[in-house]
Amino acid sequence: KALLNKEKFMETQNNLLNEFTEPSFQYASAGQRFLNCIIDVIAFYIVMMILGVILGLAAFATSETGGRMSGGGIQLFFLFLYFAVIIIYYSLLEGSNGKTLGKLITKTKVVMETGEPISYSKAFLRTIIRFVPFEFLSGFSGTTMWHDQWTKTMVVKDK
Repeated sequence: KALLNKEKFMETQNNLLNEFTEPSFQYASAGQRFLNCIIDVIAFYIVMMILGVILGLAAFATSETGGRMSGGGIQLFFLFLYFAVIIIYYSLLEGSNGKTLGKLITKTKVVMETGEPISYSKAFLRTIIRFVPFEFLSGFSGTTMWHDQWTKTMVVKDK
């Protein structure tokens, strides 16, 4: 009886192993990744120009001095806005569906190394890592970018 149970157990294990298939992904090419970056930078600058015009007009319309602000104050404000827009852009878009505008156009997406969708917290962490000095050069080392390595994510072709 014990031998019969052991054989049944082994058969069940073999069936489970046969049903398991290793996830297969096609990594995004370096060209696709570069194009993602270019498209996302263009989208970022368009958003920043629109925000700059809106905020400039609003400041001019509401100020008695014609919208004048000290040079250092406006630079500091736009530096903060710069970081905020980048963090919001990547965190929201990659966190919601793994795709920024660039990835949508190139038909790629970000997923966890296990193939699971990326979470908002991982998307946020990926974005923060992009600010590490020389991170953009990490892709030239023959391995994945630091924001992929450190968050255990990857950019793959979307089916």
